[in-house]
Amino acid sequence: MKYEEMVLNYLKDKKMISSKDLNDLNIPHIILTRLLKKGKIEKLKRGVYVLKESFGDEYFTLTYGTSNAIYSYFTALYFHNLCERVPISYDVTVPKGYGGSLQKNKKINLHYVDRKLLNLGKITVISPQGQNINCYDIERCLCDLIKDRNKLHFEYIKYAFVEYYRNQKHDTFKLYQYAKELKIEKQVHEFMEAIL
Repeated sequence: MKYEEMVLNYLKDKKMISSKDLNDLNIPHIILTRLLKKGKIEKLKRGVYVLKESFGDEYFTLTYGTSNAIYSYFTALYFHNLCERVPISYDVTVPKGYGGSLQKNKKINLHYVDRKLLNLGKITVISPQGQNINCYDIERCLCDLIKDRNKLHFEYIKYAFVEYYRNQKHDTFKLYQYAKELKIEKQVHEFMEAIL
């Protein structure tokens, strides 16, 4: 099988191919250049390519290759069906001191957290286009909203909490456990008393 066919078959199966994938498959990188010139693939971002006619997964490509970037706040709530509308920008949490390319993207609201708290509540979810992405679980999102409640729209926070408590799967123990680790137990308790 020719290299070009290998790349196209890989893309049909996996939807995306990266420079690392090419190395793993022992395919020369010049093949991507040829496929780009022929109009068969397109570049989503540095080192990430898709078939020309395929629909790109922006959630996946924005954080692809950035293992310490996690969808959070209202973007994560959207994945958990606790947001009233599709977010127009992307909330992403990164460790303090992060200096990567996400800082240059105007569509991204970056939130910074101590490195030791970065993975608290981190899970993997499936994007609307079927890719695995890093995201915070519901309880971590709710804690983050309370922590930054003075900077956010109250009605959106209230909606998320009310819907969370309507859901049979809510985990108040986990919510308070996260609040303790984030040092916002009192704020969580007061907020929940006020709205529930």
